[in-house]
Amino acid sequence: MKVPKLGNSTAQSLTKKLSLYFNGIALLIGILFFAFSQAGLYWLEDEINKRVLQQTADYAISQFQQGARSPLIIGPNILAYDSAEAFPEKFLPLTLYPVGYNDEVTDDIAHDLFFHYSSFDLDGETSPLFLTLAADKIELSSDDWRYINFASLAIMILLYLAFDFAISKLSKRLVQPVNQLSQQLKSAQRKTSFSVPEGSALEFTELSNSLNKYRNQSELLIQQEQSFAKYASHELRTPLTVILGATKLLDKSAEPDFQLRQRDRIAKAATNMQHTIEALLSLVKQEQTRENSSSRKLTESEIKLILEEVSPLAKYKHLKVELKIFAEPEIQPSAPVLRMLLINLLQNAINASDSGVITLEIWDTCIKVLDQGRGLNDAEQSKDGHGLGLLIVDALCKRYGWQLSLTAGEFSGCIAQLDFACHEDESSS
Repeated sequence: MKVPKLGNSTAQSLTKKLSLYFNGIALLIGILFFAFSQAGLYWLEDEINKRVLQQTADYAISQFQQGARSPLIIGPNILAYDSAEAFPEKFLPLTLYPVGYNDEVTDDIAHDLFFHYSSFDLDGETSPLFLTLAADKIELSSDDWRYINFASLAIMILLYLAFDFAISKLSKRLVQPVNQLSQQLKSAQRKTSFSVPEGSALEFTELSNSLNKYRNQSELLIQQEQSFAKYASHELRTPLTVILGATKLLDKSAEPDFQLRQRDRIAKAATNMQHTIEALLSLVKQEQTRENSSSRKLTESEIKLILEEVSPLAKYKHLKVELKIFAEPEIQPSAPVLRMLLINLLQNAINASDSGVITLEIWDTCIKVLDQGRGLNDAEQSKDGHGLGLLIVDALCKRYGWQLSLTAGEFSGCIAQLDFACHEDESSS
């Protein structure tokens, strides 16, 4: 029987091939079982008859020694003889068999006859003992064998169908999750989560969970890259605009004070651009910056320089920016990176506020930016609120082992917190 090859196949064709493969094995096993069971029944039937003759010999010997005469009838089917003269003429050729013969006669002398030939001592002389058993009277008839064969075939067919059903169900249960995951991978709907049928093996469930996890990670990475590109474009376009504008103004007036102011604008814009580039490079480079950076102390002068950059926007919206320093913590991010972090948080707080006070608090284990603006929910839904640049902030925080959190204020507004205590715990451990 030719076994189908399991090559490159679809899940559906693989199911059919597996079913055909195991069905072939089941059919082969059924045929072998039927053949061996038939042979076993024939052997068992003959073996029982031979043992009956062997055990009957002792009884016949005792009867002849007590004076019984041939032929001695033992039961309904066994005849015993103690001499060749008493043996039926048609069976005389059996006397030529060797002493000790105890089996079914398989030649043309007799059919369906079991014959036993041995010897025993009778009145001081050796006497032969012949036993015959008519097998056709005790063995299974043709009708009996027909019923047995029919029952065996019926049982074999039922077992085959049950095995085929079980294998079909099992193969579908193994292949269906793979087929479903394959269809979901080919689907154009990226928002669809990977799933497997209920009751699937644990490994398939773990596989679908891993695929969902990797898809979420890839989507988050794409979102971060898009945000990075937009943020970089915005942050670099502003100083470039200032530099180009100031350069054009240099040609319009030769007044020393005017020239000095334009040069200062160009220098300040170039410095801001350099800081932005350094911060962005620290985000995209492959090596872990937090492992290569040494700790440094965050000073009040550095914080005030950052506040000076956002003060024009705060004054434009009639907002007050307050600085509260409760400690001078040890941090790893460089000055450009910290500038990008705080400017993003401060600008978001200013954009989300229409009045009130923006407070920057420096603690030993965290930095907080508190505003009295529209609140966390409104800000999250607004592109001009707390959502601007937060992906960049979050990515930078992860780079240095910090944690960014946004919580609603006690009465109004929002609290953005950069927590670097978790990084200190990891470093100390």
